[in-house]
Amino acid sequence: MTTTAQRVSTEAQLRARKKPRFNRWDSPWLNPKFLIGLSMVLFVMLLGPIGQLFWDTRLALPASSPLNLPPPWAPGFTSESDKPAVQQLETLRPRARATVAAAEAPATPAVSRSITGGNPFARTPAATGAQPAATPARSSLTGGNPFATPRATESAAVPPTTGQAQQPRQAVGAAAYARFGTPTWAHPLGTESSGRDMLAVLLVGAPRSLRIGLIAASIGMAIGVLLGFTAGYLGGWVDSVIRTISDAVIVIPALAVLIVIGAYVKVLQIENMALLLALFAWPGPTRLIRAQVLSMRERGYVQMARISGASSFHIMFLEMMPNMLPYIAASFTGNVSAAILAATGLEVLGLGPTRIPTLGMTIYYAISAAAILRGMWWWWGVPIVALVIVFSGLFLMTVGLDEIANPRLRGRKVTA
Repeated sequence: MTTTAQRVSTEAQLRARKKPRFNRWDSPWLNPKFLIGLSMVLFVMLLGPIGQLFWDTRLALPASSPLNLPPPWAPGFTSESDKPAVQQLETLRPRARATVAAAEAPATPAVSRSITGGNPFARTPAATGAQPAATPARSSLTGGNPFATPRATESAAVPPTTGQAQQPRQAVGAAAYARFGTPTWAHPLGTESSGRDMLAVLLVGAPRSLRIGLIAASIGMAIGVLLGFTAGYLGGWVDSVIRTISDAVIVIPALAVLIVIGAYVKVLQIENMALLLALFAWPGPTRLIRAQVLSMRERGYVQMARISGASSFHIMFLEMMPNMLPYIAASFTGNVSAAILAATGLEVLGLGPTRIPTLGMTIYYAISAAAILRGMWWWWGVPIVALVIVFSGLFLMTVGLDEIANPRLRGRKVTA
């Protein structure tokens, strides 16, 4: 009887010991909030690489606009996105060239949209009484853009608007570069004032906006980790100098300084903007990591490492840093959110990369073109929804990482 009871008790103890071992889903890193936020951020990050397999992302570039491309009737021009229209263009090009040759006569050309660059509010030379330009071909080939260079290999003059020379341009423009287009099967998210496809803008702009935040946060986090560990572990005058500098930088109005710097930078690329944002991204991680190192350097395993003769570098980055990974990851996601917010603020003010599609620059162009008053909700709504998804995902990741680092937030008792 006693033997049977002992055997049952022993089996119960073995089952109790094996139960946590077989519960593979009881890991703190399998936090639902963290996983949902991570999936949202990865979804935005993979929009570009995966989306270009199913959609022509070249439609997001500014050069895809009819205002920045030479007109289809210009010699040497070919469209890459509408082959049927190009075939029709080949049949009509001889007739258009004949019309262009007739337009090279000394007579004053008729009023044309090519003279004004497609601006319906501009006054033509005929209306103002001024003589037409001596070389109207360059303005015509660039769609009225004075800074663009014609792609056509042959010169062409401004054609009259009598119908035949403009017919190929209308065929290509209506099919591939529809301006102010509502969402259709050809353009699921519509088009904007320059004819750029909003789905292509989303596929290109969302990952690039996230890339700015990741680069800036990575640089700021690397500097913060180095300075925070150095100040917290060494202490003394090193701690005083680093703490004073970080406290001085953190009170500087970063957005105002970034606006001034961005206004003086002539060519602003994604990498340049990320470097500008990284100038103010390191004080926060420095203070956070310094505080954690100050409380961690007095623990037993750190003292044992010192007694064993380990170097300061070994203790800081091989003994203490693995225990601080959740804190570092939470600080990193917060820095990414702050960097994306600052970059979007600069871009909405028009200080971002003008030739690179990003979410902030898309909102800036929508505001400049009065898209809200025109009822073009797809122009400003698409980038805003993408930003909401990014910020929501990063917030969920931060909350999940806080719960991973602090067991009390998970509703569990801390075991010694």
